[in-house]
This record gives sequence, structure tokens and C-alpha cells, in this order.
Amino acid sequence: MQGEGARDALSRSFVEGLEHGTADPKLLGIAGEPEPVGAALAFVRAAQHPDLAPQIAHWAPALLMSARPGFGAARLHELAGASQEACGTPLDLVSAPGIVSVLGASNFLARLLVRNPALVRELQGPTPEPPSDTPSRSWSAIRLCKYRGLLRVAARDLLGRPFGESPRELSDLADRCLGAALACAADETGIGPPTLLALGKLGGRELNFSSDVDLLFLYETPSEAEDAVRNADVARLVRAFKAGLEEPTEESFAYRVDLDLRPEGPQGALANSVNAALDYYESFGMEWERQMLIRLRFVAGPERAARTFEREIAPFVFRRFIDRGVARAVRAMKARIEDERRRAGRDLEADLKEGPGGIRDVEFLVQAFQLFHGGRLEVLRRGSVLEALAVLGRLGLLPDTAITDLSHAYTWLRRAEHALQMVEERQTQGFPRERFGQIALARRMGYAEPEGERARDRLVEDWTTVRSRVRAQFEALVLGEGDDAAA
Repeated sequence: MQGEGARDALSRSFVEGLEHGTADPKLLGIAGEPEPVGAALAFVRAAQHPDLAPQIAHWAPALLMSARPGFGAARLHELAGASQEACGTPLDLVSAPGIVSVLGASNFLARLLVRNPALVRELQGPTPEPPSDTPSRSWSAIRLCKYRGLLRVAARDLLGRPFGESPRELSDLADRCLGAALACAADETGIGPPTLLALGKLGGRELNFSSDVDLLFLYETPSEAEDAVRNADVARLVRAFKAGLEEPTEESFAYRVDLDLRPEGPQGALANSVNAALDYYESFGMEWERQMLIRLRFVAGPERAARTFEREIAPFVFRRFIDRGVARAVRAMKARIEDERRRAGRDLEADLKEGPGGIRDVEFLVQAFQLFHGGRLEVLRRGSVLEALAVLGRLGLLPDTAITDLSHAYTWLRRAEHALQMVEERQTQGFPRERFGQIALARRMGYAEPEGERARDRLVEDWTTVRSRVRAQFEALVLGEGDDAAA
């Protein structure tokens, strides 16, 4: 079987069987279902539900080509019953195809829908609208807003809208939730809020589907006599902020908050005055902190402190003179990360993020160029990797072939990362080693070959190509000999 026609033929044959009360386990096995007999029973049961039977042609083909056909069919049957009980209305899968896409791809979102069937309204339309709500100032509202947003983003991914929009949508959703959380913590503690800045992928508006949010808290420098009191107050607010976002409930948590990138790391104060933070970086700032601060971005709270800090920290991050040690420092940091992960027993050869040819290689390569040239070229001071790559191309600092290879590879790697994290909202970047895990990943990424094995083969081929191209560019431009490999 090959191509769209073969896929249609497989789906047609499967639907015809369902309409006559049977589901062929052989066809499910061809599509990539690891437990075809149990899955066939789940499909038949779903097809017998009075609300689902008239819509078989709208849900069976999509589930057949999904990451977990049998799981999706079982959850669809549960959701149809829950929707009738809670809302008194049948599921309309014609006007909301995202329902089926989510059920067949995301375990945790499928469970969320079954538990709260009213959320299917988030998935209306051929492609749901991007999330845009701002939650009210309560922890429950923040959690609900986040998961309503995740439903929409997941459905938009699975229904084929350009993936490049996904990290921005997730980041903007997080910004709104974090802003509400800051206000909520201020209300709870009675303390005036500090300035909240993002680092890492949130800072670059490239947030993962399941990721810590790397944050930095600053406040306007008070008088010397008031500093200790203000510091203690803000620390109490930050603890309330973190606890509220991370509290596990039936709705799950809101966000995992990582504050370890602050001055002095885990041993440092939870928040710093602007002057204290600037003094730290001036006296003790390390090369990796310069690299980290490229992605600094204001999110919420008093804006003046953020703009002051951004202006004053820029000479530390982006030096005006040619810094010949940049490539050496980035090279050493990447080598140290890989060595530490290997000694810890990590399977780096299957690590989308930190392995050779992975996401970190692209990020570190781009950041080396930003640190090297950013002092003279302000247009390079961007937190987004893809935006910075585009600027490097326009400035002629990298050849067009390198820009094309790296942009395509970074997008593919991030799509794979999102598809893995979509399953259970876990921070994972491990490329599956076993066969059915690879088939499921291929389906979540949109590999639509009718045979699961062919989809898997193409996925593995693309993974191999992406890794080799990224590593070749990284070795040539950053791992190259000399201190000015990024020049």
C-alpha cells in the first residue's frame, strides 16, 4: 500500500466493517495498533453507541491513523456517555474533529475530556482558535485556563496548522497565566508584586508542551534601610506564587516553576533588587549566564524595573568588542553537559534535546553567534532561535544552506519533543527505542502512511538525517578549532 489512495482504501474497508458490526484486527495491526484484538473490541463498542453510530465515517478513519487507535476508541465511547450525562447533548464530531484527534494522541487530555466533557466546546471548528483567555485571579481559574489552552493547542497541532505557531501560543498562554498568578500571590500575601521576567524557552516565546517555566524575580532598588524588609516580603510572595502554580489537584497542576537560574542559583535569594542583580553579574557573572540572559523577557509586574535591568545588563551579555572566547566557552559548556549526562546513564543517542545533533546543538550554535556579534548588531538580540537564525541569514553571517538545514531541523526536533510531551504532559525528550513507540510518535507528528511500519521507517530516516545535519553544522561552526569558530 502506498499514498493517499491506499490510506483511503484501508479506512474505507475498516469503516465498512464497523458499519456491519465488526472491526478487523488485521487492519488495525497494519495501521500500527500494538494490541489489535483489544482495539477491535473497543471500536465495535464505540460504533454501537447511539450517538456515535451515525458518525462512524467521521471518527473511525481518524482514530485508525492515530497514535493509539484502541485507546482513543475506548475514550470516545466514555466521552459520548459522559457528554450525554453532563450536558444532555450528543457529541458532534463533524463540527469538532479536534475531539477525535486529541483522544487518539494525548492520554492526559483524553482523561481530562472524559472527566469534564463540557470542555469539548474548546475544540469547535475545523481548526480550533488559538487560546486567548486571561484567567481571573484564582488558582483554580489559572489551572483551568491552562488546560483549556492545551486542548486547543494540541488539537491545532494534530489537525495540521503550521507547527511554528505552537510554541508562541503556549508561551502567550503561560504569560497570561503567570500574570494572573502574580496578582493572585500578591492578593494572598498582601505584598506589592515584584517584576517577573522569563528565561529559557519561555523567554524566547518557544515554550514546550510540557516544560518548567524558568523565571527571575526583581524589584526596584529600595533604600538601604528598607532592602532587607522588601527582600523578605518578596520572597514570601514568590513562595506563595510557586506553591499555587505547582499544587497538584484533580485539575492537575498549573506550571512547574524553576527559579534556579537566579543570581547564585538555588543558594541565592528568591528575588533581588535590580542593583543587587546587576552587582552580582558584574562581579561574579559567568559565561553560561551571559548565554542564559539572551532570552531574558519581561512578563508581568512593574515594568520599569524590567526595562532598567534589561538596559543595564546588556553590556554584560553583548560585549562591544570581539569576544574570541565565546566559541570556546559554548563548546566547553556543551561538552560538559554531554559528559555529565552520559556519566548519569542517560541514553544521549536517543535524546532529542541534549544528544549530539539535538535541540541544544542548534540553540548553542545560534547563541554563540549572538554573543559574538550581538554587541555590534542589536538586531541579533532575540530570544527566539528561529528568529535569530533568520537574522543570521539576512546578515550573511551563515550561508543559506546552513540556515535552511538548521531551521528545518530545529522545527522537526521541537515537533517531535511536543509530540512526546503531549502524551502525559511529562518533561521527556527521549526518542522511543521500541517499535510501537516510534509508530505512535510518527502518527502524532503527522506521518500518514497507511502502514504503521512505513510511517515508522520514514520517521527514523528523518530523525537520522536531522541529527547528522545539525551535528555537522555544530561541529563546523562551534566545535571547530580555535576560539573564533563562530566568527
